[in-house]
Amino acid sequence: MMRLINELSMNRLIVLALGLIFITSCGPKEYKKIPLENLDPKLKSKGGLIVKDILTSINHEEGARFLLSKDYVTPMVHGRIMHNQDSYNESYMLIPMAIGKVSKYSLFQVVDKGLIKTMRYKLVTDATDMKFIELKIDINIDYGLADFYLYLTSNDGAFKRQNILPQAVK
Repeated sequence: MMRLINELSMNRLIVLALGLIFITSCGPKEYKKIPLENLDPKLKSKGGLIVKDILTSINHEEGARFLLSKDYVTPMVHGRIMHNQDSYNESYMLIPMAIGKVSKYSLFQVVDKGLIKTMRYKLVTDATDMKFIELKIDINIDYGLADFYLYLTSNDGAFKRQNILPQAVK
C-alpha cells in the first residue's frame, strides 16, 4: 500500500513539474510594443509630466524627495526613496556631472506589460562623452509611477546601457 502511495505521489510530482514547465515556456517571450501613434493621450501626457518632474528633481535641492509630494508616486517608489535616501543622494549628485544639462527629451518606445506600461525617453544633453542617455519609467495604470531608471551609454564604452539610479529589490 505504501509503495502505491509513493508511486502515485511520484507520478503527481512528474505531472506537476511537466505542467509548470509547459505553462512557463508557453508565455510571451517579448512584451507587446505600443505604436506611438496609438498611445492613449492620457498615458502620454502623464508620462511626459513624470519625466519632467524626474528631470526637475535631479537639480532640485530635495533631490528624489521632490517626487514624494507628487500624487502619482506609488507606495513602492515612495518607500524606496525614503529608505535609500543616501543612495539616491549619491546618484543625484553624480547625474548632472554625467549627463550635463538636458535640453530635450522624446518618447521613443512604449511597452505594454499588462498593468505596467514601460515608457522609454531619449534625453538630449550637452554631455559630449555620452553616446545615448535614456530615462525609462514604469507606470502602473491604476497607481502611477512604479519605477524609474536612468541608463547611460558612453562613447568610450565605460557605460553600456547602465542604470545609475538605485534599483528596486525584486
